[in-house]
Amino acid sequence: MTNQLQVEVLTPQGAQFDEPVDAVVAPLPDGWIGVLPGHTPFQARLLPGVVAVRNSGRQRLIATLGGVLSTDANQVTILTGAARLDADLPRLEEEIGQETERAQAVEHEAEKHFGWVYRALADTLSGRRRRF
Repeated sequence: MTNQLQVEVLTPQGAQFDEPVDAVVAPLPDGWIGVLPGHTPFQARLLPGVVAVRNSGRQRLIATLGGVLSTDANQVTILTGAARLDADLPRLEEEIGQETERAQAVEHEAEKHFGWVYRALADTLSGRRRRF
Protein backbone atom coordinates (compact mmCIF):
# COMPACT_ATOMS: atom_id res chain seq x y z
CA MET A 1 0.00 0.00 0.00
CA THR A 2 1.39 3.37 -1.05
CA ASN A 3 0.95 6.39 1.19
CA GLN A 4 -0.59 8.74 -1.41
CA LEU A 5 -3.45 8.95 -3.91
CA GLN A 6 -3.08 10.32 -7.40
CA VAL A 7 -6.03 12.68 -7.90
CA GLU A 8 -7.21 13.83 -11.32
CA VAL A 9 -10.02 16.33 -11.81
CA LEU A 10 -11.04 16.25 -15.47
CA THR A 11 -13.36 18.68 -17.28
CA PRO A 12 -14.17 19.10 -20.99
CA GLN A 13 -11.45 21.78 -21.00
CA GLY A 14 -8.83 19.33 -19.69
CA ALA A 15 -7.22 18.39 -16.40
CA GLN A 16 -7.85 20.99 -13.70
CA PHE A 17 -5.89 19.11 -11.02
CA ASP A 18 -3.49 16.18 -11.28
CA GLU A 19 -1.36 15.68 -8.18
CA PRO A 20 -0.56 13.13 -5.48
CA VAL A 21 -2.34 13.80 -2.16
CA ASP A 22 -2.74 12.19 1.24
CA ALA A 23 -6.56 12.26 1.38
CA VAL A 24 -9.70 13.38 -0.45
CA VAL A 25 -13.01 14.47 1.10
CA ALA A 26 -15.97 14.82 -1.29
CA PRO A 27 -19.74 15.42 -1.15
CA LEU A 28 -21.82 12.44 -2.30
CA PRO A 29 -25.63 11.97 -2.24
CA ASP A 30 -25.34 9.83 0.91
CA GLY A 31 -23.07 12.32 2.69
CA TRP A 32 -19.41 13.20 2.76
CA ILE A 33 -16.82 10.53 1.99
CA GLY A 34 -13.16 10.46 2.88
CA VAL A 35 -10.78 8.55 0.65
CA LEU A 36 -7.36 7.44 1.85
CA PRO A 37 -4.70 5.37 0.06
CA GLY A 38 -5.82 1.76 -0.32
CA HIS A 39 -9.53 2.62 -0.33
CA THR A 40 -11.86 0.02 -1.82
CA PRO A 41 -12.61 0.81 -5.50
CA PHE A 42 -15.99 2.42 -6.10
CA GLN A 43 -17.85 4.90 -8.31
CA ALA A 44 -20.38 7.44 -7.10
CA ARG A 45 -22.23 10.56 -8.14
CA LEU A 46 -20.45 13.68 -6.94
CA LEU A 47 -22.65 16.52 -5.74
CA PRO A 48 -21.98 20.16 -6.66
CA GLY A 49 -19.76 21.73 -4.06
CA VAL A 50 -16.22 21.64 -2.81
CA VAL A 51 -13.83 18.68 -2.81
CA ALA A 52 -11.03 18.95 -0.27
CA VAL A 53 -7.61 17.44 -0.99
CA ARG A 54 -5.02 17.23 1.77
CA ASN A 55 -1.30 16.91 1.31
CA SER A 56 1.37 17.20 4.02
CA GLY A 57 -1.04 18.95 6.38
CA ARG A 58 -2.11 21.49 3.75
CA GLN A 59 -5.69 21.52 2.48
CA ARG A 60 -6.75 22.79 -0.94
CA LEU A 61 -10.31 23.18 -2.17
CA ILE A 62 -11.63 22.33 -5.62
CA ALA A 63 -15.09 23.67 -6.50
CA THR A 64 -17.03 21.43 -8.90
CA LEU A 65 -20.45 21.37 -10.49
CA GLY A 66 -20.84 17.74 -9.49
CA GLY A 67 -20.16 14.75 -11.70
CA VAL A 68 -18.68 11.33 -11.07
CA LEU A 69 -16.01 10.30 -8.57
CA SER A 70 -14.25 6.97 -8.94
CA THR A 71 -11.45 5.28 -7.05
CA ASP A 72 -9.26 2.43 -8.22
CA ALA A 73 -6.25 1.28 -6.23
CA ASN A 74 -4.53 4.55 -5.32
CA GLN A 75 -6.16 6.69 -8.01
CA VAL A 76 -9.10 9.08 -7.58
CA THR A 77 -10.68 10.44 -10.75
CA ILE A 78 -13.33 13.16 -10.80
CA LEU A 79 -15.21 13.84 -14.02
CA THR A 80 -17.10 17.13 -13.92
CA GLY A 81 -18.44 19.82 -16.22
CA ALA A 82 -16.39 22.55 -14.54
CA ALA A 83 -13.92 22.86 -11.69
CA ARG A 84 -11.75 25.56 -10.14
CA LEU A 85 -8.85 25.06 -7.76
CA ASP A 86 -8.89 27.13 -4.56
CA ALA A 87 -12.44 28.39 -5.20
CA ASP A 88 -15.86 27.92 -3.68
CA LEU A 89 -19.05 26.96 -5.51
CA PRO A 90 -20.56 30.49 -5.73
CA ARG A 91 -17.32 31.79 -7.26
CA LEU A 92 -17.25 28.91 -9.77
CA GLU A 93 -20.88 29.56 -10.73
CA GLU A 94 -20.13 33.29 -11.16
CA GLU A 95 -17.14 32.54 -13.39
CA ILE A 96 -19.22 30.14 -15.49
CA GLY A 97 -21.91 32.82 -15.85
CA GLN A 98 -19.31 35.33 -17.04
CA GLU A 99 -17.85 32.81 -19.51
CA THR A 100 -21.36 32.07 -20.80
CA GLU A 101 -22.04 35.78 -21.33
CA ARG A 102 -18.77 36.18 -23.25
CA ALA A 103 -19.55 33.14 -25.40
CA GLN A 104 -23.04 34.46 -26.16
CA ALA A 105 -21.60 37.84 -27.20
CA VAL A 106 -19.12 36.13 -29.54
CA GLU A 107 -21.89 33.93 -30.95
CA HIS A 108 -24.11 36.97 -31.55
CA GLU A 109 -21.29 38.76 -33.38
CA ALA A 110 -20.59 35.63 -35.47
CA GLU A 111 -24.27 35.38 -36.42
CA LYS A 112 -24.21 38.99 -37.66
CA HIS A 113 -21.17 38.24 -39.82
CA PHE A 114 -22.68 35.01 -41.08
CA GLY A 115 -25.84 36.91 -42.08
CA TRP A 116 -23.76 39.44 -44.02
CA VAL A 117 -21.76 36.69 -45.79
CA TYR A 118 -24.96 34.74 -46.56
CA ARG A 119 -26.64 37.82 -48.14
CA ALA A 120 -23.49 38.63 -50.13
CA LEU A 121 -23.34 35.06 -51.42
CA ALA A 122 -27.04 35.12 -52.32
CA ASP A 123 -26.56 38.41 -54.20
CA THR A 124 -23.57 36.98 -56.05
CA LEU A 125 -25.40 33.79 -57.00
CA SER A 126 -28.45 35.79 -58.10
CA GLY A 127 -26.20 37.95 -60.25
CA ARG A 128 -24.69 34.89 -61.92
CA ARG A 129 -28.10 33.41 -62.68
CA ARG A 130 -29.24 36.60 -64.41
CA ARG A 131 -26.26 36.49 -66.78
CA PHE A 132 -27.22 33.08 -68.09
